[in-house]
Amino acid sequence: MALDSKDIQKLLKLLNKELDQLHVTGELYLVGGAVMCLVFDARQSTQDLDAFFKPTEVIRKAVAKIAARDNYPHDWLNDAVKGFMSEHGDYRTFLELSNLTVMTATPEYLLAMKSIAMRLGAEFHDETDIRFLLRYLNVIQYEHALDIITQYYPMKRIPQKTLYALQEILEK
Repeated sequence: MALDSKDIQKLLKLLNKELDQLHVTGELYLVGGAVMCLVFDARQSTQDLDAFFKPTEVIRKAVAKIAARDNYPHDWLNDAVKGFMSEHGDYRTFLELSNLTVMTATPEYLLAMKSIAMRLGAEFHDETDIRFLLRYLNVIQYEHALDIITQYYPMKRIPQKTLYALQEILEK
């Protein structure tokens, strides 16, 4: 199911309502396609919301309840992206609701994450998102792109395919 900006905002409000009913305050750190839709208006939709969130178990239960009740996929919000997150992650406040604060990755951090996780192929948006973020950040040199990525990840963690793809993208 494709989620556009309006769908995402609706889901965030539904999550806030669930947390309010539980008398719990939550935090959501969005990355990936949701940020590309919400913050940059760089694409129409995303398949899910990739995020780190807390309190984890309470939010998982609230997400499951919303999915079952409102006919959304059970994994509309997931934390499968945890393996790509950096301990140096950088976020900005996007939305503050009564029981939910939503933070979004900065463009620099998102570029680094997208580069580390880069999936090549027409069915993925990573290369398109990376191209957008490079333009947005006015990055035209390979070394500049690497400087940004290595602010968040050590050089040894950057896959070789990423290095080649970045070179190719910046040469076009």
